[in-house]
Amino acid sequence: MNRVWQEQLDKAGANPRDDYLISSSGLAAQLGEAGVKVLDATTHLRPAEDGGFSSEPGFDDFLSEHIPGAQFADLQGALSDAESSFRFTVPSAGQFARNVGDLGITASDEVVIYSSTHPMWATRMWWLFRLFGHQTVKLLDGGLSAWKAAGLAVEAGESRKVAAEYGQPVRQDHWFVDGEAILSRQVAGGLCLINALSEQQHRGEGPHYGRPGHITGSESLPWGSFLNEDLSFKSSDELKAHFDAVGAFDQNEIITYCGGGIAATVPIFSLALLGIEEGVALYDRSLSEWAQQRDWPMTQLASG
Repeated sequence: MNRVWQEQLDKAGANPRDDYLISSSGLAAQLGEAGVKVLDATTHLRPAEDGGFSSEPGFDDFLSEHIPGAQFADLQGALSDAESSFRFTVPSAGQFARNVGDLGITASDEVVIYSSTHPMWATRMWWLFRLFGHQTVKLLDGGLSAWKAAGLAVEAGESRKVAAEYGQPVRQDHWFVDGEAILSRQVAGGLCLINALSEQQHRGEGPHYGRPGHITGSESLPWGSFLNEDLSFKSSDELKAHFDAVGAFDQNEIITYCGGGIAATVPIFSLALLGIEEGVALYDRSLSEWAQQRDWPMTQLASG
């Protein structure tokens, strides 16, 4: 194992999972406490007629049912760069602070995030908070389904909202990269590039983002492989085994990608559960950008 990873594993506490993951019973015990804010990140991703995907905020789902006191956070709108031609790109520090402040959140709050659909929406929002230096932010393990399965109450309609001053966050720009950076780092060596899309999409089958297949030289680690059937996260030993299987810890740096920077946050969150956050970056625009650049190499394993 490369020293950059071993040092982080050695420095991690007895159970780094506790820093970023909370159970339904754990959240229920804290619900309503001052300084504990719950966000619903639900979003829907649907196949589009052009062979790609469309997305829409899950606000109607939130109005139908949500954890009591939770606020709906619009990941695609309020928490993505309003000026970018790509969906879900990183916003400016000012936009982030303004919009999370509108949700009543300050930099000192403990934030708990969940989704009623796929966990990748919650991991993307978790990653954004960490990107802007928020210290205490966790995922509800298993999402809204786990909360309801535990027999805990939900409510409908909008929650009461009191805006707050978030503060002045500093964006950690080394936590995300663009396509040009990947090209140069592949030449330099020492990079493990991970594709978090499905194995089918990695081969070049099914929905794609303009060109089927994967970035040449990347490894397939589908986001779903990090989750149990109930969409809770697998044990730390299982998570580590996935990265070991592709030789990630033999390299100097890990970069993850997917279609648009959402699913790729699942392996990043999984690394954080092991105590690893440095030396890891997200290709934010992912294949939405890469596939448009016809001279950037892609590999298609499927025939046809």
